[in-house]
Order: sequence, then C-alpha cells, then structure tokens
Amino acid sequence: MSRIIETHITDAGPFACTHCGRIVQPAESGTEHRNHCPSCLWSLHVDLRSGDRRAGCRGDMEPIGIWIKGDGEWAVIHRCTRCGMLRANRIAGDDNEVRLFSLAARPIAGMPFPAREVFDRIERNA
Repeated sequence: MSRIIETHITDAGPFACTHCGRIVQPAESGTEHRNHCPSCLWSLHVDLRSGDRRAGCRGDMEPIGIWIKGDGEWAVIHRCTRCGMLRANRIAGDDNEVRLFSLAARPIAGMPFPAREVFDRIERNA
C-alpha cells in the first residue's frame, strides 16, 4: 500500500507548468504553498521530503483524486508518472474549480455498476 505524503513548496518565484506550459505566479494563489499548476492541477516531483528539492526523479505528477482531510480542507492527490510516488497537495484559492470537481466526481462517474439503479433503490427505501 502506498503512503500519501503532503507537500508544501514555499519557493517565491514563478514556474512554468511542465504539463500545460502556463507560467504560474505564486502571488496568484493566495498562499505561500504553491506546488501545482492552478489551471491543469499537474505538479512536478521535486522533493524527497517536503521542500528539500532533492528528488532526482523530476517526473510529472498527475492529479488523480481529491482527499478531503478530517478538518474539511481539500487536497489534490498526485501520482508521479515516472516512479509512482503519491503526494497530497493542498488546493489553492485560484485552482480551476471545474478540474477540482471533475477529480472529486471521478469515483462516482466510474462506478462498476449502474448508478441509476442504486439511486432508485435509495429512493424506494427512504
């Protein structure tokens, strides 16, 4: 079982998203923890431990899901496309809401059984 590691990158400078090419300005985020592109939500595997910039992998980190922490805060779950490392990155105020919703809805949209039948059963039992 993989362990999810939270990351908080505190670099002050802008960066170019390796996935969509957008130039990301940290000031846009409203947080000092900008560690993913607010447009496509992709990240980059740069840390072994949060903030150390020592990862030799440098693989693209694909957003694969949403984690809602116990305190209600949302985080994007990223998986490295090279090594498979999982990381949780807190969302920022300027993150693309449609992409966040799409990630959150993935489990419902991809159910291995017909959702309509389940909803019908729930309505009959309510």
